[in-house]
Amino acid sequence: MQTGMQTDTTVVLAQSRVWQASDAAQAAGVKPGMRRGGVLALLPQARFHERDDATETVALEALALALLRFGPDVAIASPQCVLIDVAPSLRLFGGLASLAAQVLESAEALGHRASLGFAATASAAALLARAGEAATRMPSTQTSVPIPIPIPTLTDLPQQLDSLPVALLPEAQPWLDWLAQIGCATLGELRALPTAGVRRRCGADLPAALSRAYGEAPESPHWYRAPPHFEAVLPLPSLTHDIDVLLFGLRRLLAQLTGWLCAGQLATRALTLVLEHEPLGRQTLAPTRFDIRLAEASAAPAHLLSLCKERLARSPLVAPVLTLRLDITQTAPHVPQSGSLLPEPGRARQDFVQLMERVAARLGDEHVRRLQVRGDHRPEAAFVSVPYGAPARATHAVDGTTSSMSGTSNTPNTSNTSNTSGKSGTSRHLPEGERPLPPRPAWLLDAPQRLSVHQERAWRQGPLRLVSGPERIEAGWWEPGTVTRDYFIAADTEGALLWVFRERPVKGADAAWYLHGLFG
Repeated sequence: MQTGMQTDTTVVLAQSRVWQASDAAQAAGVKPGMRRGGVLALLPQARFHERDDATETVALEALALALLRFGPDVAIASPQCVLIDVAPSLRLFGGLASLAAQVLESAEALGHRASLGFAATASAAALLARAGEAATRMPSTQTSVPIPIPIPTLTDLPQQLDSLPVALLPEAQPWLDWLAQIGCATLGELRALPTAGVRRRCGADLPAALSRAYGEAPESPHWYRAPPHFEAVLPLPSLTHDIDVLLFGLRRLLAQLTGWLCAGQLATRALTLVLEHEPLGRQTLAPTRFDIRLAEASAAPAHLLSLCKERLARSPLVAPVLTLRLDITQTAPHVPQSGSLLPEPGRARQDFVQLMERVAARLGDEHVRRLQVRGDHRPEAAFVSVPYGAPARATHAVDGTTSSMSGTSNTPNTSNTSNTSGKSGTSRHLPEGERPLPPRPAWLLDAPQRLSVHQERAWRQGPLRLVSGPERIEAGWWEPGTVTRDYFIAADTEGALLWVFRERPVKGADAAWYLHGLFG
């Protein structure tokens, strides 16, 4: 892949000579190697930029990081070339044409203009990309069905390379004048020269590079490896308050993040978006930070972008933004979804989780909450409200799968108690000696409601009939709020089932009845 950054009549200079020119500049007659004065004579309105090797290196590393999503072997080759070994990935991405279209999209997302070359060797692919021949054979990314591209083999290399200009070979640059004098203009003509003579005249590098390109000698590119920690920085071209501009830059950072996650088979559980502002006079403004937590780890850039968009939309910017920075603070192993011919039942839950994450990003984590079970037998203390995206903590509940509370029965083995046990959890295979948890109401009152007593029977719009129980709960001795209760399932005069309890007398207190829950 060959990349370049060219717009309008831009000319990039290296040591006062033209190194690269935009399409408009080339149409006006500007060619690499010309001096500034010659360019101005042809194109007075040309805009000049000094070549910045450090910036180019950073840009190519960002591109290499993003392209790791297409394969584990990516290398940076000079000048301005990134190599990818896509042979193991062809089937995964739907063939060479589909993969090539996605590679182009990734390069364009990072602001590069790219041409692709396909060959059985890395050197040959780089030469084809520099020649730009692959661009004429590339399928349009706008078509729904890409035109198939045949997979090149070693036997195709002479046909692909023989007609290319010899100047495309970097090792031939010092000897172009001599090659032109002997009438050697293409790689095929260079290959036809006696190897021993070329080696004596030009050194060993030129014939060695030619042999590697044609697959006659092994090559070992220096493969790029992703950093152990992801932190990407993007300086914006100008100060901005526009959220759309920030999202455009964020897409570039997320493209790099996708490659980094794929390289490590990871997904992110938490990320931090940092917006750096321009100082106001002598006052330095603190960066704006957005800490985003996910209920479930995700590696989908579209979902991560939507979460960042919601957070940016609800938080006004205190000052124009100068730089974007994306940092990953927590990761988890990525388990890819298996393809299936039939709809997957777990898909609905995944969609719900992503919806709740977007709602939390828009409203704030503190406004979207869920219940989490606690290891406490007291019904009112058996669960706690936590932010939806908070990680689940291990609890010591006796049975956290049947309800939002836990409890055990410490009562003697009476007939009522055995009926309670027989109504719950009959499908569970419990260990020997463990008793199933009695049923729990779907609606638990915020505070127990005291019931009146008539003729020694609990009364609620009529006498209550005890259906099952008692279930004794004694807990909370370690803090204020000790409970000593006997719970029953009772039916009122209309047949509705209620969860009631009677306080056991402690130090002479009355044994009062209370309503604590309603069954559905």
